[in-house]
Amino acid sequence: MKKFLLIIALLTTLGVSAKRMPENPLMIAHRGGWTERVVTAPDGTTHKAFVVPENSVAAVAMAKRFGYAGIECDVKYTADSVMVIMHDRTINRTVRHAADYSRLTTPIKVSEIPFEELRRDYVLASDDPAMRVPVPTLEELLAECKKQGMIAVLHSKIPASYVVAQRMLGDEGWIAFNSYDDTLVEARKISNCLILLDPGMQKNQSVENTINRLEAFGGRCGVSSMNRRLLTKEYCHAIREKGFEVQSSIFKTPHEVQALRNGVTILLTDFAKLPEPSQKSLLKLRKRNRRASQPVIKQWSEEIECGALVLEIDFKGEVEIILNGERRYPLTRSVRGTDRFGIRFTEKKPSLSVAISEGGIVRSLRADVYKY
Repeated sequence: MKKFLLIIALLTTLGVSAKRMPENPLMIAHRGGWTERVVTAPDGTTHKAFVVPENSVAAVAMAKRFGYAGIECDVKYTADSVMVIMHDRTINRTVRHAADYSRLTTPIKVSEIPFEELRRDYVLASDDPAMRVPVPTLEELLAECKKQGMIAVLHSKIPASYVVAQRMLGDEGWIAFNSYDDTLVEARKISNCLILLDPGMQKNQSVENTINRLEAFGGRCGVSSMNRRLLTKEYCHAIREKGFEVQSSIFKTPHEVQALRNGVTILLTDFAKLPEPSQKSLLKLRKRNRRASQPVIKQWSEEIECGALVLEIDFKGEVEIILNGERRYPLTRSVRGTDRFGIRFTEKKPSLSVAISEGGIVRSLRADVYKY
């Protein structure tokens, strides 16, 4: 034991650290841990349908099962000022008629329908009849967050929703998130929760201006942006140097890898998943020193009900990675480096494909499948 500690001390003195799993950003499930499946219609056409609906109580429990730290949810007022969980201005995309599960043919705004009618006449859309339940209230969703030990990220410009969240979850249990400074000021009056400001979509948004806005709120703060061109390595570094958080917000498939490279501290995502360092993988694949003539193709035989496929790849040059036959990652590195990323999935036999460009090399590749 003394010899081992001496070796570690020597490595540290020489500027070399023992290999360890990189620290994950805080993982937040966008609109909860919703799931989909491909459905075949009577005429032979196929489409994707919700199984666990987004912004539902069940999506909170599924996010917990997947191992996320929290869920993001959207708050709207009904016509009679009841706060419900709904992303869109209309209910058409995510609900069906309760009586016969038919689609809505005319637009119905959340703000124009009374709460009693919303609960009585409509259910959340799902391929599973058991999941076809009424739209939840804010209180119902937050109660499930409390039960599951999940952080609730409120994408809301309704100050009254902050009062409810603070009463039910306390400072550490929720996050206020939007682009309105005046609304977030109200959140700070109510709570010492983490505040995430969307600084705007302008490409050249000044980091100094953003920092000034954050400092005006006081307490724990950060930025959140859907604009990948804003969250450069330099921008993320400058924000973090001031002690603020940086959240990438629902970036598309390959761009989440760049966000991780750039140093975001929170990942708000529809599909990305990284395991906890202590979590053991169910299935594994290890490869070393692969070149263009040696692509990596792997199809596991076991179907996983609820899982994640995570890849750690040390490479130089260009590679194209496909996870589960659907998530495509064209990645480039001019100098050798390592990327680590993964996706969640349901009801699949996981698969991996890695193509390497001429002149490129994959020094090491590690793929792990996790079961939840």
